[in-house]
Amino acid sequence: MLESKIHNIAIEQAVLTALMTVADSLETVINDIDVECFYPERHKQIFRAIVELHNENQPYDVVMVEQRLKQQNILHLMGGTEYLKTMMGEAPSSFFNLESYAATLIKFKAHRELEVLGQKFTQLAQDMSQPDVFTEAENLFGQNDLTEQAYQGVSLKDALQSSIQQMIEKSEARHNKQFVGVRFNLEHLDNKLGVIQRGHFCVVGGRPGSGKSTLAQMLAIDTALVFNQAVLFVSAEMDKETLANRLISALSSIPYNNIHNADLYDGMLQQYTNARNAYENLPIWIEPKQKPSISEVRSYARKAKRKYKTLGCIIVDYLQLLRDPTKKDRFQEVSSISRELKSMAKEFNCPVIALVQLNRDSEKNQRPKSSDIKESGQIEQDADQIIMVNPLTNKEDQQPLGVTELIITKNRHGKRGIVRVRDHLDVCRFKAIEEQTDFDSEHQF
Repeated sequence: MLESKIHNIAIEQAVLTALMTVADSLETVINDIDVECFYPERHKQIFRAIVELHNENQPYDVVMVEQRLKQQNILHLMGGTEYLKTMMGEAPSSFFNLESYAATLIKFKAHRELEVLGQKFTQLAQDMSQPDVFTEAENLFGQNDLTEQAYQGVSLKDALQSSIQQMIEKSEARHNKQFVGVRFNLEHLDNKLGVIQRGHFCVVGGRPGSGKSTLAQMLAIDTALVFNQAVLFVSAEMDKETLANRLISALSSIPYNNIHNADLYDGMLQQYTNARNAYENLPIWIEPKQKPSISEVRSYARKAKRKYKTLGCIIVDYLQLLRDPTKKDRFQEVSSISRELKSMAKEFNCPVIALVQLNRDSEKNQRPKSSDIKESGQIEQDADQIIMVNPLTNKEDQQPLGVTELIITKNRHGKRGIVRVRDHLDVCRFKAIEEQTDFDSEHQF
């Protein structure tokens, strides 16, 4: 077998250096790269040592990696300590480029695999003893993807058996009042929408200031308080203090402005203290980084799952603030982020709730539609449920009426329609309106 020229030593060194320089950096790329993304054997051994240390919850800086390679008695085979020192001293180690470098290694790996397959085809073409060369060629293709094929396709009988078992489990959980999915704690909305179950990808859209973050916070509180299920809240827009204050406002009914401005009087301070003591241990984990990458969000989810064992839901506020550096243009980037969030719902076996901004043109419409979602139709396609938050205003002076429409424009597993709720945004909540007019008209959406 000829030595492949399809690799880049400098980029491999940059990836390894970044991993050994920045704590928890492997979390960013661990789902994307593996040992075969590296070409020289010594790079493979370094990466294996990093992964082993990570799996043992140990730091994987250059000192720990060197120690691990010494323990395995292979450090001398790969250039010894001097190679590690040279690599750390010369290779660029910018963590901000890690995902782009990793994407390049993945591409090199794919091309090397194709190169190997091509060499096998060449050998097959030269083997005149083969009775049916085309059949053997098809077998080569099949062998190249056996792992994925092994998990594809089942009979209808098997699929039905699996669905029946799933129905039984859901029925038993509901009967025992166990957690089966998330809800917004707004009776008419929850009845119409149904439970947002594990593996679902739900999108909440609205114009700036419409209350979509408030709706997400209500869902987070219900999940953590009522069911004691962990919530990962990726707050790319609000800092952790703002989000914490809004949650306490909703839980205590102390106006948010009073908490935010430290203007607590007439017993409010005691009320605040009581609320903090009562709710500070709710299993809500906040990640407030501005413009995180989608790989970082996946890393946050893994850390939260290790901390809480299971996740009740993941909330992203909001989707258009996430990044995917591996994509060249914004349309591809948002589409990729949407698909990744949907896959995370399956991977972590929990609902993912993503807030989204709407196009400016949506302000011209009487009610926002799914097609008003900013930057990508892929979001509309991927979502299991889409809810539009539409505050009602007076037609004459555009002043708020204190009522918001929650418009279910897509619901793969239930009804669509409109529910009206009372605004209590001063305490970061919506409240149900008992009497609901029937707005369920399919042509509206």
